[in-house]
Amino acid sequence: MEEKVLLVDDSRQARVALKDALKGVFSSFIEAEDGIAAIKAFVEEKPGFIITDIEMPSINGYRFISTIRNMEDGRDVPIILISGTKDSLKKKLTGFNLGASDFVLKPFEGEELLARVKSLLKMRNLMEELREKNALLEKLAVTDELTGLHNRRHFFEAVKEQMALGLRHGFKIACLLIDIDHFKKINDTYGHAAGDEVLKKLGSLLRACKREGEILARFGGEEFIMCLFNTDSGHARLAAERFRKLVADHDFSPVCPGLRITVSIGLALFPQDRVSSIDDLIRTADKAMYASKTAGRDRVTVSDFTPDSIPA
Repeated sequence: MEEKVLLVDDSRQARVALKDALKGVFSSFIEAEDGIAAIKAFVEEKPGFIITDIEMPSINGYRFISTIRNMEDGRDVPIILISGTKDSLKKKLTGFNLGASDFVLKPFEGEELLARVKSLLKMRNLMEELREKNALLEKLAVTDELTGLHNRRHFFEAVKEQMALGLRHGFKIACLLIDIDHFKKINDTYGHAAGDEVLKKLGSLLRACKREGEILARFGGEEFIMCLFNTDSGHARLAAERFRKLVADHDFSPVCPGLRITVSIGLALFPQDRVSSIDDLIRTADKAMYASKTAGRDRVTVSDFTPDSIPA
């Protein structure tokens, strides 16, 4: 990967000295004679490192650092501030308070500057690796390992937020609980590896069919759950029937020859009488889903009842 450095100094001789000292570290040198040109170069070139003088025309090094640190792309870029004056302590403190990563006096020793740059690059790279690992951990915390869909935890967190918005703005939320019919028989007949493939394939089908803004998750076992927002019973039922038919018509024979999969779906709406929480909503959809099972499977049941009124 190309490693770019932005050198900001109104002295061409100083920029040449910097390039000579750092030619073994950076593959691309971007040069600017003042702060205004440096800001433009940073926006256009996105360098991963900056070395800037303090005293420059138009915008000095302090204002330049402050501007860079206020940019999204400039918050974590290492910046070395250089100065040729002896009043170094005050300048150092000012620079560090504005976001400088290090401070070097002119004339500098090339080996010392090189060591400081390498140290800051190493620290920057370690911080980038840490951010990537943290992002991966956050993703894993809300992702179902088998299907790659969101997991139950993420579903609850996301839907609670949407339910609060629904109450505030007066729109309805539809919850679809989707259960694979006779899944135990699939595992018993074809093995658990085949069962896992069915779950992964079904997850992919639902993800491809869902619309932007809808929340889909693997709820557990052979159950999937989806929430549709700003909808009504009729449109939600049409969506549920679309999902049901998608699964019923899909060819699962690549998983196992002759395998046919169907799903039973329960649908519940929020808000409705005595359905005031996400637990109520899911419980209502669950009862409706079991009604689909009882009625013969491979069907959608819409519940207009509260959780307490639906027979177990």
